[in-house]
Amino acid sequence: MLKKLSILLLAFVSLPALADSSHAYANAVLEALQKKGLLSEHDVADIKQHAQQAELQASKPSVAKKTSVKSAVNNLVVATKKNVNKASPNIKFWGLAQPRYTFVPSKNGRQGTNSFTLRRARLGFTGFASDNVAFRFQYDASNEVVGLSNAQKLLDAWVSLKHFDDSLGSITVGQQFALGYTRRPHKSASVERKFTEVLSPGAVGRARGLTIRKGNMGLPETNSKGYFGNRVHYALGLFNSPDLSLNNDNNDLLFSAAFALRPNGISPSDDEYQFKDRPLAYSVGAAYSTSLDSVTLDTKFQPNGVELDNEWLSVFADVQAHHWWLWASWAEFKSDATGGLAVNTQGDNTNALSSSALTLGLSRAYLLNSEDMGWAWALQYQHVDNEHPSRTAFFRPLTGKSTDELARGMNQGSVYQAIFTWQFDENLRLINELAYYDPTDGKFNYPSFISQLQLSF
Repeated sequence: MLKKLSILLLAFVSLPALADSSHAYANAVLEALQKKGLLSEHDVADIKQHAQQAELQASKPSVAKKTSVKSAVNNLVVATKKNVNKASPNIKFWGLAQPRYTFVPSKNGRQGTNSFTLRRARLGFTGFASDNVAFRFQYDASNEVVGLSNAQKLLDAWVSLKHFDDSLGSITVGQQFALGYTRRPHKSASVERKFTEVLSPGAVGRARGLTIRKGNMGLPETNSKGYFGNRVHYALGLFNSPDLSLNNDNNDLLFSAAFALRPNGISPSDDEYQFKDRPLAYSVGAAYSTSLDSVTLDTKFQPNGVELDNEWLSVFADVQAHHWWLWASWAEFKSDATGGLAVNTQGDNTNALSSSALTLGLSRAYLLNSEDMGWAWALQYQHVDNEHPSRTAFFRPLTGKSTDELARGMNQGSVYQAIFTWQFDENLRLINELAYYDPTDGKFNYPSFISQLQLSF
């Protein structure tokens, strides 16, 4: 898209009727493209030469003027496209650091938490190897929780073919977001992943496999437009099947499908804090996945060799208007141990595991200047009913694997969250979250406070 935009922009500013004698505007555009690595110094010189030739042709007698200008502009566009295509691949590097402070008071004889951790420390790059081949790589070096598998660290590593974006969709191969999300996780409304995101296929929402995605519901794997003016989006996926230990390598396959509607053709962003005024946008969608699960330690199968038949279902809705944002999502994860028994989070033997989660959220942003400084508040309610032992570790605001910390884990209950966020600029935010955990599975309720700095570049 950036290449096409540069071509049109260069052609536009080079027309004799619009360019002044100094060509200052056109030269500034060329210099900007050169700085971004899209054009070399030699390419810029060639394009300027073509522009001068086009202007000379346009200044000839009026009999041939119309034809000459059209021919010169066409030649300019062709030459510019050729120069842009042979320029270095457009690669963008980025990073994300999230140091945070966590406080949980001592209660009922349980030791509290009062610590600083590094929630995320991510580095990545994305770009195009050619016009129709995109790539993305992202690695997380934070290692906040000891003993995470490698899949938790290498987050994104894929190649996407864009040859069929206008018809079938983008074809992406590698480690990528599983379709159970139906969209990217929200950017920073809360400091932890939502319960509904945890009850989805894959580790940290990722899986290794092949997808076909049409429409920007599939960001970042594709930014293609959906059908009927961006109103209908879909995705199909075939992945390595994640077992309950989340290692994505149990020799079975995961089949996934997702569908979404954008009734007015406008896609909401992935940032719940709308510091920039945007028009009304709303969307609804759903995703379904199914796979078999091999024997894993945390399910404690009886007898050994029993396979689980897994199913994931998720639905979501988003409404955005100006500086307001409303989101809702629901997820369900079921595992059927036909022919055997598994042990649920309560320690009971059962032939089926069933978990569900609900998330509701509302935010309002306020811009303090004409650019990007501002503040925002958000309210979020979550409810969970979890029976899968492998998902237990996510339902707490604590880190690590100690017995005392696991004792605060919540498999059944609600969480009430009040969030205040200050945005210093587009790349720096301070997120303060006060949460109240209210378990219904026999454990005690407790508050928590988390303050997290989010720096992106």
